[in-house]
Amino acid sequence: MIVGQVQSSVDEKPHTRMSISSTEIKSENNGDLVTRTQQCRILASTCLMAFTIIGLNQSFGVFQAHYGRQASALEGVLLQGELSKRLLISAVGSLGNGGLVAAFGLFYYPHLPRLGGHVKYLCGLGTAFITVGFAAAAGSHNVSKVLQVPAPQLLTMIQLATLVACQGFLVGIGAGILNYVLAPILPEYFPQRSGLAQGAMFACGGLGGMVWVFVLTALLESIGIRWTLGLLSILSFAILSISSALALPPRKFERRSTEIVSWKVFRDPLFASLAIVNLIMALTLAIPTAFGSEFAQSIGASITHGSYLLAINSGIGIPGRICTGWLSDKIGHLNMLIVATAVYAIATWALFLSSAITSDLGPYVGMTVCYGLSSGVFNTVMNSAQKMLFGAEMYYPQSGATITIRGIGFVIGTPIAGGLVSRIAGEDLVGRDFLKLIVYTGALLTLSLLCLLNVRRLDAQGNGWKLVR
Repeated sequence: MIVGQVQSSVDEKPHTRMSISSTEIKSENNGDLVTRTQQCRILASTCLMAFTIIGLNQSFGVFQAHYGRQASALEGVLLQGELSKRLLISAVGSLGNGGLVAAFGLFYYPHLPRLGGHVKYLCGLGTAFITVGFAAAAGSHNVSKVLQVPAPQLLTMIQLATLVACQGFLVGIGAGILNYVLAPILPEYFPQRSGLAQGAMFACGGLGGMVWVFVLTALLESIGIRWTLGLLSILSFAILSISSALALPPRKFERRSTEIVSWKVFRDPLFASLAIVNLIMALTLAIPTAFGSEFAQSIGASITHGSYLLAINSGIGIPGRICTGWLSDKIGHLNMLIVATAVYAIATWALFLSSAITSDLGPYVGMTVCYGLSSGVFNTVMNSAQKMLFGAEMYYPQSGATITIRGIGFVIGTPIAGGLVSRIAGEDLVGRDFLKLIVYTGALLTLSLLCLLNVRRLDAQGNGWKLVR
């Protein structure tokens, strides 16, 4: 049951209502009637966005592995001494996923319902940032000629910093605008099937991840990093411009709170537990995709096979996210989160760790399958779960607080993980060099599972025990 939503569709009358079940909001809160045209439009917009932005984020492991190899130094992308600086290389991916924008969600999320038709222009701005970011990263090798500064001196100053600023910071601002504006709007247009709708969106993200892995691997090996980044700039502009044109504003409700939540809300045990879950999942969610290709190569896989495993990771998530979205509407979004977190935690301890210790590729293939099935659940159902727990009136203010926490985790998560891997060039890595990273991931996921179980317990205390929740 979705909190604070009107149980309406195009086949129902506007006066059909669903009673609200949340810890604070008990009265009804009507929303505008939703048409099928609106549903198709917002779904198409978010799917195109997910295919491009989420897909590229999931395939960043291809860049991570490439930037750590000698080829990057030969192409002039990085200096020889920078190949082992995984913390900074990882910052390109952690900034590029949009977490920097999400980190300010506490302040702008409550005002999203006021966007109205301006949502298209905001998404267009995000598209411009991504286009310029990739283009600037592609063209940065010409800076020495333009400024007439000796190349060695200039390279010392700007090589890795340019990647962080362009492919990381600029692309990340655009990705954050599009992702964290459109994603929370989608479930409002599917009051009865929000899990399925978000499952479809993130399945497109998984499809994008699988497609981009093959495309990026082929491009990097054939035309090099500069032309690859330039081509990404053109493709991103084309796809995301369509997504921006199709965007719809947040759905109108009788009551919407635009107040920024106070720090007192963090004293609520349920909200605090949910905040910890958001932080931990952001810290750990990108680790298998960011370091998967590099880890696979460290235990004996070739560059191509490492990319294939990354593609399998995303490919499994395509049907998995649709199915888990549909299933979460049946068994409850909170229940689905608990199951998925448990699967991810167990696979990390049993398969990921075993593969690193033994340098056996078999357990890691199993880990890839388990992660592919469970990883999309968090993104797919978290918005729906929070809508159920917070209600329609407080959905944006309280979700803004959790998005801020999530954004901080996305920004710092991959660099922290990169700092736990042994600081040697990619060609010299072995499985045991990732042990600290794997233990760190497993410990955080175990804590996240305990916090989700606590949320389930506290919710049952406030609303009575319900099997589907």
